Amino acid sequence: MKQFTLTLLLLIGLTEFTYAQNFYARRRDRNWALSAGIGQSIYVGELYTPLFDKSAGFTPNVGVGLRRKITDQLSVRFDINYYQIAAADSLAAQASFTLGGGDQENDSRNERNLSFRSHNFEFSSQFIFNLIPIDGPYSYRPDVNIYAIAGIGVTTNNPRGLDIASGNMVNLRKLNTEALEEPYSGLALVIPLGMGIRIKANQFTDIVLEGTGRITFNDYLDDASTLYPSEQEVRDYHVANGTGLADLAARMYDRAPEKGFGEREKGSIRGNPEYNDYYFFFQVRLEMYLSDTAFGGIFASKKTARRLR
Repeated sequence: MKQFTLTLLLLIGLTEFTYAQNFYARRRDRNWALSAGIGQSIYVGELYTPLFDKSAGFTPNVGVGLRRKITDQLSVRFDINYYQIAAADSLAAQASFTLGGGDQENDSRNERNLSFRSHNFEFSSQFIFNLIPIDGPYSYRPDVNIYAIAGIGVTTNNPRGLDIASGNMVNLRKLNTEALEEPYSGLALVIPLGMGIRIKANQFTDIVLEGTGRITFNDYLDDASTLYPSEQEVRDYHVANGTGLADLAARMYDRAPEKGFGEREKGSIRGNPEYNDYYFFFQVRLEMYLSDTAFGGIFASKKTARRLR
């Protein structure tokens, strides 16, 4: 984080120095802005619930974005984020929260002993609505502006787990640990929603603080969603499909024996399909306004492009 702060200050100073003497650059509007930043991610699902669990569950993320101004309050941003999410039943609070309810078997997450880690890429388009309109060119923007975010995107989804027997991290999606007819998809639709604060650092640069959540329409970010199958059902799937992963899948679908607990019976609760998984980003970004010539020649007419040059 210290290195990022130093880099941030260096880039702000560089842009200020580069354009300090350029009077026309200050007057001309800049409709494109490039951003990059780092932050922390947090997952919420069957293996982690912030209200009950001991671990904060934060993991790193990095992202880049390209924003285009549409009106004095509305813009659209195209984002690419690399992020990690992770959780483990061993970090769950043991006293107060258990899965299940009604006439179903209560299954302590500590006994369930599932865990995962996932390294994902997310691609999204996001609409950004400024609280304060920006009348005139970008240089007239306020020193501080709050904005709302809503969009749509897609994320990769390949949770991995540690195989104690081999000491290797293995792809849980390929193991089909709940013996589904077909393994869940390696991609998931996401809806980013959130808020941000844009702080003017100098004429051409903003510091952005952003918090966003993702509605995922997916309950397998953590590889747990429904009920335990039998070990035979897990093996039969891999034998029928010739994956060669039957023994590994049999070890990974039920992790309770690793902690000395009995094997989970078929139909025991492994997850809760009524609620999808979520994840959240908290990021600090540096956003730099690009000159008209950066993209003007691509989208403008030939006459306008010549004028911009």
